[in-house]
Amino acid sequence: MLMGNLKSLHLLWVNLARNQRYRPYVTERDIETFSKRVANEGLSFLTTTLPELGKALDRFHANPWQWKYPAGFKPADFCVQVEVPFGVDLIINHYQVPLFLNSAFQSALKGDSVAVDCVRQLSYIFYKLEVDYDEELRKQFLVNFRKIDHDLATAINIEDNYVLSIVAVARRLVGRILCNEDPLDIRPRHGSGATACHTKNWDKYHSLRYFRKLDDVYPYSDYFFYSATHLADELQSLEEIANESVPRARVCLVPKDSRGPRVISCEPAELMFIQQGLMRRLYAILETHPLTRGQINFVDQGINRELAREASIDDSNATLDLSDASDRVSLQLVRYLFPEPWLRCLEACRSEETALPDGEIVKLNKFAPMGSSCCFPVEALCFWAIAQATLHILGYSNESPVYVYGDDIIIPSYCYDEVVRGLTLVGLKVNEHKSYKSGPFRESCGGDYHNGYDVTPVRVRKALTSKSTGIVTNADLANSFIAKFGYENSLSIISVIETCVGYQYPRSERPIPGTLRTSPGASNSVFFQVRRNRDYQRIEHRILGLSSKVLTKHLPDWGELLRKELTRGSVDDTSGKYENPLSIMDSKLDPGQYTDPRSVRKTWQWVWLG
Repeated sequence: MLMGNLKSLHLLWVNLARNQRYRPYVTERDIETFSKRVANEGLSFLTTTLPELGKALDRFHANPWQWKYPAGFKPADFCVQVEVPFGVDLIINHYQVPLFLNSAFQSALKGDSVAVDCVRQLSYIFYKLEVDYDEELRKQFLVNFRKIDHDLATAINIEDNYVLSIVAVARRLVGRILCNEDPLDIRPRHGSGATACHTKNWDKYHSLRYFRKLDDVYPYSDYFFYSATHLADELQSLEEIANESVPRARVCLVPKDSRGPRVISCEPAELMFIQQGLMRRLYAILETHPLTRGQINFVDQGINRELAREASIDDSNATLDLSDASDRVSLQLVRYLFPEPWLRCLEACRSEETALPDGEIVKLNKFAPMGSSCCFPVEALCFWAIAQATLHILGYSNESPVYVYGDDIIIPSYCYDEVVRGLTLVGLKVNEHKSYKSGPFRESCGGDYHNGYDVTPVRVRKALTSKSTGIVTNADLANSFIAKFGYENSLSIISVIETCVGYQYPRSERPIPGTLRTSPGASNSVFFQVRRNRDYQRIEHRILGLSSKVLTKHLPDWGELLRKELTRGSVDDTSGKYENPLSIMDSKLDPGQYTDPRSVRKTWQWVWLG
């Protein structure tokens, strides 16, 4: 018998498989097979075995029309003949398909976009579910982290003439973008994440450690104090920290998905303070400079998604995905590409080594692991510059723009092989199973398209529960199904989610956390208390929401004044688009007050639902 969360996930899949859109492709025998395998194999079938179906189909699209049978499933007794699409010079083949979801696979391999969506949705739905990891898997991820970093020491052969040409052109491009910008003209601030030194959020503006290499470029007296008076008042404490510390990060493993944890770096608070300022400066430069405006993006993923959708129709562009993108940008590559003023500043706030969970100290060959605030903009500029330089050498640069968002890269299809080679020669690794240069499928920035049809699967990332923030995360899950299938066609799925959570979600067209995005109905007044707010002249309902405690940790002082000054504008002006939501919340509080992220709780609140 299925129990607890496994039972709820089973019910969710069954109702999804019976959705009106997938009815022509899924049989009751498929549902029976699914139920038996979940009962026998448990959660591993949902998170590990089932996704192999989607991976097989994606590999089929990535490696033009070469079918590799997915492991773990009984084959059908017959083969399906596939007509090769126009433009693919291959012989018509016969492919053996799984007996499970057999009808859906036959139609998908023939080019039916709805069938492709059916296979991908039903196989990938639990692929990114957060699960517990055993110690052996954690060790494997740390071994991989060490190996990648070790290999970076010899990743670039700068004596190769072709590599030298790519690097030289890329350096000129980066120089043109940054030449008139001052990396010292930044507005630093502390982030809300964990640090290598375990400094609490409310102590970051009140404690300092001394790093000489940071002070040499970003003098503490200029960047860590509000004014000369503040410096004078705190001069004794500044003198007390004169003993130099080693800038060392700390590696952490945080939940990611069923494949394993994510390896991130917790940076020293003082380095992160400057990194945050450089990050925003680079964001603003790259999103506004004529060479990169609209091509390197940090906020709007819609540009890459629309290009991927169009390319799935006309084959104009290829989408590239990089493996371990952050960990493969070497310090050597950054030194080759960035002009001296910027390189000096980037290295000043870079951790030179990191401590692994077992205490081992690793001297870093990569520029920065994921977790450094400079990691994202620096890697984006490196990817764009190398790809664009490769095209320039081939004579394509004027008519061939490169689009980058994180490690998602879009280039013209006819340049695919050359750009992949260029990226590989500087130590990067293209994941060819998730990169697409021809055929009807493209994916970029979380958008998957087949012949222009959106085949992006809705994924369950957390258990179906009302504990902690579950009341909101599961409302978001329900809203994703509504966005994909429509409200009426999602009712059975919503019913499963609401039953598992134990809460009837209110309906509202307003973007309120913990509500379903649809027209308010009579059910709101049936299931929730109602009152008339005379002050605002509106009807409000008492619904569940999230709230956190506000802690008073300091009296108003120089540190608090510096904090409020540096976070000023986070809500009202355009700088807010780069902000962490917790930082925005903190910027609204009085000096000395901080939100406590660990105190998030469900609370009943009076809300206008529209």
